[in-house]
Amino acid sequence: MRAFLGWFIVALSGFFVVAAISDLVSGNSGEEGPGVLAGMAVFFTIVGVLGYRLATAKTPQSVAQSPEQRILAVAKQMQGRVTLAEVVLHCQLETEQARAHLREMIRKGLAELHLSDQGDEVYMFAGFAPETKETAKDPLD
Repeated sequence: MRAFLGWFIVALSGFFVVAAISDLVSGNSGEEGPGVLAGMAVFFTIVGVLGYRLATAKTPQSVAQSPEQRILAVAKQMQGRVTLAEVVLHCQLETEQARAHLREMIRKGLAELHLSDQGDEVYMFAGFAPETKETAKDPLD
């Protein structure tokens, strides 16, 4: 939506710039003087440039994220618990890549490996688990 709005502003501004310049060149300034038309051309050129910047600006979602950031985003969505299959699916990683990243995150202390009753590996990200924040206490108590 943001890109569409930006390109719409560029197109509309371009129309006004061309109209103002053509009136200046033809000498058909009507009631407005040439200064007003030149000012309109400059103003709409600036608005067009800002529209172009809006159209081509990267949104936070489109900025390339590292695999670790994508895994953390999925873990947050899943309330702190993910399986290897979920990471592969949602992070668009190959199985071995996902497994390597998850192991590295365990090594860094971001996650823990748990086993479900069925024996499936579940990666627990305590920072995203609701009960972790609810049961947090002062370390000096």
